[in-house]
Amino acid sequence: MSAAASTSTRVPRRLADLDTPAPLVEVPRLDANLRRGAEIADRDGLALRPHAKTHKTVEIARRQLATGATGLTVSKLDELDALRPAGAADYLLAYPVVTAVKADRLVALSTTTPARMLVGLDSPAGAEVLSGAAIRAGVEIEVLIEVDSGLGRCGVAPDDAADLADLVTGRPGLRIAGVFTHAGHAYAARDAAHLARTAQSEADAVRRAAAALRAAGTTCEVVSVGSTPTFLTAADRRGVTETRPGNYALLDRTQVALGVATLDQCALSVLCTVVSTGPGRAVVDAGSKVFGLDRGAHGVSVLDGYGEDPDRGAVLSWLSEEHGVVDDPSGRFRVGDRLRFVPNHACVAANLTRHLYFVDGDTVLETVAVAASGGGR
Repeated sequence: MSAAASTSTRVPRRLADLDTPAPLVEVPRLDANLRRGAEIADRDGLALRPHAKTHKTVEIARRQLATGATGLTVSKLDELDALRPAGAADYLLAYPVVTAVKADRLVALSTTTPARMLVGLDSPAGAEVLSGAAIRAGVEIEVLIEVDSGLGRCGVAPDDAADLADLVTGRPGLRIAGVFTHAGHAYAARDAAHLARTAQSEADAVRRAAAALRAAGTTCEVVSVGSTPTFLTAADRRGVTETRPGNYALLDRTQVALGVATLDQCALSVLCTVVSTGPGRAVVDAGSKVFGLDRGAHGVSVLDGYGEDPDRGAVLSWLSEEHGVVDDPSGRFRVGDRLRFVPNHACVAANLTRHLYFVDGDTVLETVAVAASGGGR
């Protein structure tokens, strides 16, 4: 899609006119969440580089940039490509690139996009692949060394970052710009104190890695943290330079369960229609292909059910692919009734649809394309 192409259609209409299931973004809540995020980053003296994998839309990316974001984070090259029309001046691909085909594609995108490009790195093999792509194209690739701050997924131990940096500096075509981490283990926090400890250890890990790089003579410009629960939790982040929350824009039941959001702050919901009723149940026209099956994040289950309509007191107790079942012992719901569920995981729900309806109350403002929907490469 070209930079000039539109990714939204402005067709004001009533919410009642929408066919279902319909994923909705309540714009006043979205804008309030973006302002809140900008205020927190400003309070902590951090550059805000939100993770666009949450929404995968050019429109929300533009709103984030207009609200003070200094750049965007993406997980996949498909996202980077699709979101270029947002016009960010700085992108981070926060994912290891370890094959020549991806490295060459990254270089091709970087040379055709008027923006700075950074890429995550956590292995000698990745450094070799990126160096090869840089040599072939005659360019320099800026890398951030990924640090494992406790999730146990990607990244090197903080004290090992300098050793990897030393190897990277010996590879032609590569330049180290800094370090980054993702405290995804925050989603396993049992209470506010546990979450606060995780937020602090996240900052401590990248500070330690940055200090190790600098002690070894390597410049460390970027010291980056990123997860919504830790972002929304106070911590001493002196020495950290940027933050990369994603879910903060939309929020969801997982963030509510962790205590960093309320249901009335959640901007994403799915409008559904009751298509069948039976003893003790009502069935709606959206299942796992709309909501996903997450009951938390990173394999952690913190929730009952798969979505919640706070206004009607309804919870999706179980899902089939195309059906969602609500426990309804008193028979409150009738065929044709509409329910509006906040999903467990907004990032998954947004990825599973091709369009989002931006709404304000009962008015549909525009239909927005999820530009990188399903983009997994």
